[in-house]
Amino acid sequence: MKKLLASSVLSTAILFPVLVNAEDLAIPANMVVDQKVEVRKGATTNYPVVTNLSSGQNVKVVDEFTNSIGELWYRVDLGTSYGWAPATYFVNTTATIQIGSYALIKEETVNVRKGATTSYEIVTKLSKGTTVKVIDQFKNSRGELWYRIESGDIKGWVLSTLLEPKPTINPPTPPSDPSLPAIGSYVYSYIDKLDVRRGASPSYAAVASLSLNQKVKVVAHFTNSNGDSWLRVAVNSTSMGWVPAKSVGTTAAINETLYVSVDIANLRNGPSLNDEVIAQVGKGTVLKAVTAQQNSSTDIWYKVITPSNQTAWIHSSIVSKTAPAIGTTKYIGTKNAAMYSGATFQYKVTERLTYMSKVTVLKEFVNSLGQKWVQIKSSTGKTGWTPAYEVISSTKDYQYLYALNNSVIRKGASTKYAVSAYLKENEPLIVLNKLGNWTNVETLNGVRGWIDNSQTSQVSLKRLTSPIISTVEGMPNITWNKTTDFNFTYSMVSNQLKLSGGLTDIEIPSSKIPGISSITTTAIGSNEEAVVLSFEPGYTFTIRNHQNKVTIKVLPAVLSGKKIIIDPGHGGKDSGAVGPTGLKEKDVNLGTALLLKKELEKFGATVKLTRSTDVFLELEERTAIANSTDYDAFISIHADSYSSTSYGTSTFYNSSVNFNGPKSKVLAYDIQPYLASSLGTHNRGVLEKNFYVNRMNELSSILVELAFISNPKEEAMLKTNSFRQKAAEGIRKGLQEYFSKL
Repeated sequence: MKKLLASSVLSTAILFPVLVNAEDLAIPANMVVDQKVEVRKGATTNYPVVTNLSSGQNVKVVDEFTNSIGELWYRVDLGTSYGWAPATYFVNTTATIQIGSYALIKEETVNVRKGATTSYEIVTKLSKGTTVKVIDQFKNSRGELWYRIESGDIKGWVLSTLLEPKPTINPPTPPSDPSLPAIGSYVYSYIDKLDVRRGASPSYAAVASLSLNQKVKVVAHFTNSNGDSWLRVAVNSTSMGWVPAKSVGTTAAINETLYVSVDIANLRNGPSLNDEVIAQVGKGTVLKAVTAQQNSSTDIWYKVITPSNQTAWIHSSIVSKTAPAIGTTKYIGTKNAAMYSGATFQYKVTERLTYMSKVTVLKEFVNSLGQKWVQIKSSTGKTGWTPAYEVISSTKDYQYLYALNNSVIRKGASTKYAVSAYLKENEPLIVLNKLGNWTNVETLNGVRGWIDNSQTSQVSLKRLTSPIISTVEGMPNITWNKTTDFNFTYSMVSNQLKLSGGLTDIEIPSSKIPGISSITTTAIGSNEEAVVLSFEPGYTFTIRNHQNKVTIKVLPAVLSGKKIIIDPGHGGKDSGAVGPTGLKEKDVNLGTALLLKKELEKFGATVKLTRSTDVFLELEERTAIANSTDYDAFISIHADSYSSTSYGTSTFYNSSVNFNGPKSKVLAYDIQPYLASSLGTHNRGVLEKNFYVNRMNELSSILVELAFISNPKEEAMLKTNSFRQKAAEGIRKGLQEYFSKL
């Protein structure tokens, strides 16, 4: 059967460049349609279409065949008949669900719950086909396997039988020519209205056109008799054709406008001065940059689209991202700038230029050394030349490097030269010029010299160094030093705490820490790291981000031993809201806070009140009390007020400013249900607001509104000690829940 089919296909096939074979497939195989595809009677596009398959449709592959143009086709079982379709339109479904992988919701509507049994509260519902990330798994006491999933900002638990692995696409086939994109990979058009042709030559008719940055799939390569490389691409499910390889790329075009800044600029066929000059353009010519590349000499080159829609390469030193600034006013942006009588350093210095003084740019010039200079008229009225890097339009024009530990600036671009300055770690350096592996820089204090590139970082260093393990009041503490006063973020998943957000280096403690099973780092991109702390069962933490250090306190997962600050709102001259019968909010807040203090102390907690009497405190005084301590949580007590019919209990937190926003959110969601249940009031839920005592707090902090003092019924309840005691008990239960986990 297969031989007969092969001869039939060979007799009708059109000759095209050969495609690279796909990976072997165990036949029969269950697969999924990756994108809409036409199913034909035979294994070439010459055969008539018998049906269409939609993206995501499950099919059974019963045979495979490679035709005369090298295309691998699959024969699929259509139920009542069979048909053929290109293998590139199918993906395997044999993947299993692993932590960190993606899965699909397989039922029409699936409940996502707070915990790994059906007794837990539903946090959301997801529809069939929704993609989720699997972040944890747990087998409960019934033997049911549940997955913890993430969908957007929502996390929760789903029974394993309600998920299926998301199909993964096989990696692209490596090209026979390594310089070309892999078959099966995707490329982007670098030209707007790029013609897609019937064959691999400009002489063939166009069958379609691509817009700038349109993404298409590579299905074949071909190099024609002129030595030009072409790619066969799938424009859509029904249209394929050929495009010049140099007109597309594996990353989206940066689509940046550049202006030629010299009188005559050479355009080359590659990113090197050794590459052939293919055209010349004049000053002010507008070019569209599609990629930027650093060559072996560390020079930056741009691949550009010319006004005639051709691709070429141009050196970064002879283009500008702004239109030529002739006649415009700029500023001297460095502290050691000088004016020369000509456009090299061999000319006489005619004036020392004052930092941030205004100059008028008269002319631009690239000298024989490839250095870009500008002719200027200074604020004193003198005319002369200065290197282009000395003038700026604004401080946004600065390009910075950052010094590594023990780095130095030298008087020349070699270690043979004397040291002119010793640098602090992470000290910012203004980039002036480059020479090989050295960069000419100026410090913010005006010291100028050369630095070895290996002693610099292109990003500001956000490092956690010199970890110290200590015991404070019986609790293990980890303290890292910060190289600068920088911000970062943290997140919690299962038993892990992850610190991230631009960190460039983290030093791991060398000794074991009680309560922590491991501390590891992981790379995020090329210049960023994260640190992950895995906690042993029965432990939790608090974290503080100070100006010069980060401290993590490891705690047993119980309320006993925890330190809580209670903040009775208002006080003294500030009565807060007043109820219909004259009940003052400040008295409700203080009365409840005193009962809460006793309740928490009864369960082993240490409690501090911001006020224990009827005194007035400014908001900043309240947060100052919290921020000066090493306490574990902050709770501000209030009564709500709006109308006589408003009712219920609310809890508020802040994460937009408060570093401990993630823990504050957990604290709010843990306390609110217990508080409302204990009071028997309407649960108004948890809300994020910018209340000062939460926003400017460095601790995990919340603000609770017990009930509406403006509502006569709820005012009557707020008057009673029994209601206030119930509030204290509800908050205590919420704190017990909060400290029982990360």
